Amino acid sequence: MKHPPEFRIPRPLLAPDQADWAAAVLAEVEAAEAGAAEALAERARTPEGAGTDALLGAAVGIWRALRKLDQGTGPLSAADLRQVRRQVHASRQALADDGLEIQEHDGMPFDSGQSLEALVFQDDPGLDREIVLETVRPSVYFRGERIQMGQVIVGRPAPPVT
Repeated sequence: MKHPPEFRIPRPLLAPDQADWAAAVLAEVEAAEAGAAEALAERARTPEGAGTDALLGAAVGIWRALRKLDQGTGPLSAADLRQVRRQVHASRQALADDGLEIQEHDGMPFDSGQSLEALVFQDDPGLDREIVLETVRPSVYFRGERIQMGQVIVGRPAPPVT
């Protein structure tokens, strides 16, 4: 309300299914933010290691919400998507500022010695080495220490036909 009425643009109207989807994503983000704030406060009051589960849950919740938004599962207006995405990125940045790193592995080369859990290996004739096709669960680090091992789907070169 800081601009005169003649310069105000009304919010775009959403279809009921779009509004429900946006509300669900925002609720997930708010729950993740609340969990993160609670975990960080708990961690500040207790010895090293306490509150890690709640912090981990918040990190994964934010990661999942961002992934949903980036996949564009609902036909929201560009302005609404930008607003939701901006809020989620701000939450993720706040966690990163406190030392929480969420590492996604999509497209990275895969080696069996890595600290990753390969859930599935898929043969792909277009590959010349093993590559992470999809991150199922990200690796999460708190102040340099891994608190969750990532789970991935790995693509590998198709075996030669004999």
